[in-house]
Amino acid sequence: GTLPSMAGADKVLAYGRDKESHKKFKADVKAAAAEMGHPAGVSLIVDVVHGELFQSLLSCIKPLGKICLVGFVAGQKPIRPGLLLIKEAMVVGSLWGRWARENPVLFRNNMNEILNFMTDGKIEPRADSIFPLEDSIKAFELFEENKGRGNTVVSMMESRQSKL
Repeated sequence: GTLPSMAGADKVLAYGRDKESHKKFKADVKAAAAEMGHPAGVSLIVDVVHGELFQSLLSCIKPLGKICLVGFVAGQKPIRPGLLLIKEAMVVGSLWGRWARENPVLFRNNMNEILNFMTDGKIEPRADSIFPLEDSIKAFELFEENKGRGNTVVSMMESRQSKL
């Protein structure tokens, strides 16, 4: 199974980058929730994307549900508070950095576990853009211009090239 399934997730759904895939994702989430006996929606959504997908996610959450924002790889979009009010939903931001500083031993254990998953081939890291060190400014410009679409790596190795 997938790592989320192994961690106890009832359902793991994926989405694409366009509005049509967001509509399909929204319908898939609603169908999965109903199939599992929750026709009002899901209790919790962890959103690492934000951007245009957020509105679809918000319509999938049940009343008094929660959305945890942990990233914004698709860029930051305004959140319409009226939708939160109608759904009586809570949006919680989470930065791993603060938690890591406050819990260094647990953070180190988590990182070791992730590295072991990569070593064992259970997960494969993905980098959408790889820049050589001398082009590191271009990597930061992706974020400044909100053009980054995933993990951007500045490589110290000479053989790496950007995918952009």
